[in-house]
Amino acid sequence: MYSSAKKLQRVLSSQEIRKTFIEYFKLNHDHKFVRSSPVVPFCDPTVAFVNAGMNQFKSIFLGKAQPPYPRVTNSQKCVRVGGKHNDLSIVGQDSYHHTFFEMLGNWSFGDYFKREACELALELLRGPYNIDASRLYVTYFAGDKILGLPADLECYEIWRSLGFPAERILPFGCKENFWEMGATGPCGPCTEIHIDHSPTKGHERAKFVNADRSDLTELWNLVFIQYNRNANGSITKLPARHVDTGMGFERLTAILQNKSSNYDTDLFMPIFNAIQKITHAPHYGGKFPTPRENAALDTGYRILADHSRMISICLADGMLPDQNQKLRRILRKAFTISENIFKNEVLVSQLIPIVIDTIGTAYPEIYSKQSSILELIAHEREVFKALRESSSRAFAEVLMEFPNLEEVDLMECPGFVPAYRDFQTQKETFINNILPGKFLYKLTDTYGLTQENFKKLAEIENMECDLNGYFMEIANAKLRSKASLSEGSISSENKLEKQHQTNEVLSLLTQKLNGTDSSSKYNYSYDMDNKRYNIPQVSALITGMVFQGKEANTVVLNNSQSELLYVATDITNFYHESGGQQADIGTMLLTSETNGEILELPVKEVKAINDCIVHVCDLSNVEKDFTLKTGAQVNLLVDANRRQLTTCHHTATHLLNGAIRSLFKKVTYQVSSSVTSDNCKLEVGLIGKRIKKDDITQLEDMIVGTIDSKVPVDVRIINASDVLQQDDITMIPGEIYPESGLRLLSIYCENPQLISKELCCGTHVTNTQEIEYFCITNLRQTNRARFAFTAVAGAAAENALRIAALLQHRVDLLDKQFKTDKVTNATEIELQKIRHNLIHMEVALPYVFKINTIERINDILKKLKETTRTTLKEFVEVEMRTLLQEKSIESHPFLVHYITSSALVEEVPLQRATKLCTDRPILVASMCDNVVKARCCVPKKFVSDHFDAEQWLREFAVVFKSQVSAPKGQNSAEICNMKGKKVSTSFEEQLEEAIARAQTFASQHILL
Repeated sequence: MYSSAKKLQRVLSSQEIRKTFIEYFKLNHDHKFVRSSPVVPFCDPTVAFVNAGMNQFKSIFLGKAQPPYPRVTNSQKCVRVGGKHNDLSIVGQDSYHHTFFEMLGNWSFGDYFKREACELALELLRGPYNIDASRLYVTYFAGDKILGLPADLECYEIWRSLGFPAERILPFGCKENFWEMGATGPCGPCTEIHIDHSPTKGHERAKFVNADRSDLTELWNLVFIQYNRNANGSITKLPARHVDTGMGFERLTAILQNKSSNYDTDLFMPIFNAIQKITHAPHYGGKFPTPRENAALDTGYRILADHSRMISICLADGMLPDQNQKLRRILRKAFTISENIFKNEVLVSQLIPIVIDTIGTAYPEIYSKQSSILELIAHEREVFKALRESSSRAFAEVLMEFPNLEEVDLMECPGFVPAYRDFQTQKETFINNILPGKFLYKLTDTYGLTQENFKKLAEIENMECDLNGYFMEIANAKLRSKASLSEGSISSENKLEKQHQTNEVLSLLTQKLNGTDSSSKYNYSYDMDNKRYNIPQVSALITGMVFQGKEANTVVLNNSQSELLYVATDITNFYHESGGQQADIGTMLLTSETNGEILELPVKEVKAINDCIVHVCDLSNVEKDFTLKTGAQVNLLVDANRRQLTTCHHTATHLLNGAIRSLFKKVTYQVSSSVTSDNCKLEVGLIGKRIKKDDITQLEDMIVGTIDSKVPVDVRIINASDVLQQDDITMIPGEIYPESGLRLLSIYCENPQLISKELCCGTHVTNTQEIEYFCITNLRQTNRARFAFTAVAGAAAENALRIAALLQHRVDLLDKQFKTDKVTNATEIELQKIRHNLIHMEVALPYVFKINTIERINDILKKLKETTRTTLKEFVEVEMRTLLQEKSIESHPFLVHYITSSALVEEVPLQRATKLCTDRPILVASMCDNVVKARCCVPKKFVSDHFDAEQWLREFAVVFKSQVSAPKGQNSAEICNMKGKKVSTSFEEQLEEAIARAQTFASQHILL
């Protein structure tokens, strides 16, 4: 083969080629090196992966951020597996397409422009890379009459002055030589450098440029960003001009190493050699598919090598298969090829160290993440294997018809098969490739799919979800089930319509207003003596109001109005819901212009709409008419008690996240968080670890130790570019962050060692001592590798610990009675009641305390069962009669109850429990000798198409994976039983989930 490069004394390695590029611009031409951004998009919601070198500088081109330096160079990690640039289906079929590749680039931000860019590119190719310039072609923009843009003759003349003959300077239109970022925004002409791989074929080769020939390909693209595309389609000049260039590293390496295929370079051959050595497969032969030969083995080599590179980079950059279906698809394809072609199910893991050796020098962060990468791959492999082995016959049948479903983690969802059949029948009716809200609600209501489930379904089908419509359907269903439909009351549909109308008016109003300055929400201090927060009032001007569903400049307030008043202001000190933290509540103080009287309006909610903060005010305490006008001055007073609780809970969430990462040393990532005045919730992914009771104690000890250490909480304002240069900042995978004004919250504790460093817009304590108390109140495992924590801090934790101490004292006394043989029926029933409350009561209690106390009570009750001579079945009747007395039909139109005394007896005839309740639907469950059973009865007047005994009990039974059926000769709509099922060690959690599902189902479907 003829080389496109001149004869060199030796062939450069890929590492030398990359280094030569960076140093050429850095050392010779005053460019600053900026490390590659992760392939996880950080500030750009428009792409699933960083797919071009310019992505990390997009905000500079858009004018949203300042450039870090006038001249920049780097090698950017890129992934293309979806959207406009989708190379996935081609990978392995040809010599140059990849899912992961590197883009070498140099940028000028308002510094040099066309001439310098062309000169620098040509000098590098002819000089350090020693490429024969006679084999190069260049293209330029030919102009566009519709856009009113002339041909870029300046670029043509530059190439002519650099020695290119006219026959190798070729004009092309917008498709090839005009670059645009999107439908609007910065754009400009570009010039491309193409290289001829086969010069011996003659000199009439210009006609093959841009003809998609493998022997004459694009090498380098130089983009001149000098225009802006406006919303109306017109083009105007930008005040500053930029240069953005990109050259494919793999293609350049093939050229400089005298290879006809990217896969023949030292970027891939070490991986091929490892595959052959590990599996003893035939050596890689470099064959490509043809009509006569499928070249399956060599194609398998290429796909596996390519995918291993992409997997390594994505996992090292914090992308997670659990949250990125495209990455999971790549992984599972790699697993399948490993097993089917190379007969080795762990081959992907064995290739990772080889991959890291080939690219780790350029991206050192991949070395430090090697153990995490291997843990994630092993976890995904086990998940994939388990799903295939456990898939039902019904799923297997669907899989044969739709094999792409193997790529989604939905096999364990019981209702998925019928849901997918339903989807297939309605697919053609969905407009604009969007799953409508009504159908999404049906997936949840009828088939039990969660929001996460149908998002995965939509992704695999390349569709979008109408989540707004879905939430609207949920709200509608709740109103239908709860709202009274008697005469004189407003129907749920009218209430919904009214709220929708108000929201639309608010949206239109706030679009016209200037944004609200909400920086005062961070202006507060802690009073050490009184242990409370001081939040200064702010004086604000009303910029707009909405009342009775209409925009209003003047509103007359009085207590006869049940309406809410929506007030937008120019500034505010209220925190609106964001970052998982609930909004503040408080008071709006109004002063009468006529007599100076002050009116206090409770602010019950705060909304952020189009950069405006809207305060939702309650008018029920207005005693006499009060006139309020736009432009009036008001004082805003935040409820300091609620703010203090949410602030303590938010910082506690960060401490919990940091403690989990510090303690477990495993692959850990945040899934979601929620911060309220009641508690904080944190769901994390934790690969390869089951959390035990002792772990909870250690986490609490670390956090309490950090609180007692009085550690300062540091808050710094940084930009996105600063974040990308650091490795130790905890971020939520897939979260899109703003370009500037990012708040970095840092907490460093040496003893115990706990480090928390997160981006967060919430309110936080200034020192950990302000939190005072902390305890974890609940832990649930939400799937194979996800755990949801609930915790309390500050006053809420102090209350939880105090109640726990009181309960502990009471159980100690009851235990003492048992040990001194002074047990009565009342003692036994009280123990059962405490046990029931520990499992089901809403008051927060320390999780470890609850588990230990439940175990202790169970032990006492077990001994009671062995020693008592009384008939314990009467406890069931006593318990049920007590329940019915405590819960009237007015306040509890249906009952879902676990018979706590069932653990004391060998058998509970559940019909004995349900026969006492005939005035409303009832569902009861029992657990005797480690077998759980359930029964429900629905009076005929409550039966409907959407609610009956069988449907209701099935919602409960699905948690225990048990069957339901009517007693012989009975109507399943009115009476239904759940078949007994052996319980596991997680019975308490399963019971809690089953009861919650049953209560939710009944509340949504019983027409009152």
